[in-house]
Amino acid sequence: MKRWAFFGILLFLSIFLSDCQKTGEKGLGKKELVRINEVSISIEEFQQMLEKQPLEGKMKLLSEKGTRDFLENYVIPREVLYQTAKQKGLDKNKEILAKIDDARRIILIEALLDEALRGRGEISEEDVQRYYKENQTLFSEPQEVRIRHIVVNSEPILKEVVTKLSRGESFEKLASTYNIGNFKEDGGNLGYIRRGQLAPPFAEFEEAAFSLKKRGETSEVVRTPFGFHIIRLEDMRGSALRPLNQVKERIRFFLQPKKKQEAYLEYVKEAKSQAKILINEKLWAEEEKKEVKPKEEKPKKEKK
Repeated sequence: MKRWAFFGILLFLSIFLSDCQKTGEKGLGKKELVRINEVSISIEEFQQMLEKQPLEGKMKLLSEKGTRDFLENYVIPREVLYQTAKQKGLDKNKEILAKIDDARRIILIEALLDEALRGRGEISEEDVQRYYKENQTLFSEPQEVRIRHIVVNSEPILKEVVTKLSRGESFEKLASTYNIGNFKEDGGNLGYIRRGQLAPPFAEFEEAAFSLKKRGETSEVVRTPFGFHIIRLEDMRGSALRPLNQVKERIRFFLQPKKKQEAYLEYVKEAKSQAKILINEKLWAEEEKKEVKPKEEKPKKEKK
């Protein structure tokens, strides 16, 4: 129904603009929707722009007003600004051309990888069963762990926290000082969590928490939608093993990124083996020698 409404609006807009032509906008072609200086945009090109919008954007276009706004506040300004940039010679600027070339390379590489790795990063039933058998302690039910965590949302702060932890500073105090939002409360204490309690995006966080074996043990850095986490085990309880069919999808979700990374590295290795690559080791060594070493501070003379 929404699809018919969407195309109905396009038909209305075409008729509306056709009427505009008859009443005063002479010179526009029959299917020429708008002309900006010497550049013409046809109704077909406009329809293609509409189709390329994400689903959320298309929902806003299900009315004549929304479609007209899209034309006047996106399509026309974009073309006007593009033409202005060209008039100023920005399309010949070396730095900008380099950025365009970088973007083009990224788009082409992504297209290549999408094609080359299609189906190569899938998790098989054998992969799932193997992981389940080798990590049964991770799927205890109703196994629960009581954990505390430090969570920050920037790498510089993370490095600062890791450095202070390595010096033996209090985990709880660091959590109370650095944690984002309400996680500062009670030194980052999250209480008990059960296997399977967390949503799929936090599967890696859960795996890290349940991989801790000793009270006071801390995890490696784990990333979630909230930021960077370091987890400490406070307590654990429970030991019953959950059936494979209950944890299969979580295992698949957890293994997927690793499988895709392995497929990517394998493909890159194949591509490199078929390319002729020469590295100027002499030039590389010369450049390394040019690196400026930090000067040692001279000891200050004591005042007499």
